[in-house]
Amino acid sequence: MEQDLFGERLKKAREVSGMSRKTMANRVGVKLSTVEKWENGKMNPRANRLQLLASLLNVPLMWLLAGSQNVPEPMSSASNRQIMLQKIDDLKSRIGSIKAEL
Repeated sequence: MEQDLFGERLKKAREVSGMSRKTMANRVGVKLSTVEKWENGKMNPRANRLQLLASLLNVPLMWLLAGSQNVPEPMSSASNRQIMLQKIDDLKSRIGSIKAEL
């Protein structure tokens, strides 16, 4: 079986999560047409959106990027918690840097 393309994996993961394209677009902060282009293979997301998409869809980033034959099982809530805590730490660091520049 041929590996799915990124857009096909994105669509599968979104459908498995029960999320609509519109909801995904709103949560990622892009237009609906952008999500449609991603899923149709006309455009790829920027690097800063990839981890957000993987977290939102509860799939490993490497599966989303490289694929496999099967849609993966959702990550555990502990993994999601760890990812979210890392994002919070990153944001705190960025806020601290911005404050220091002011």
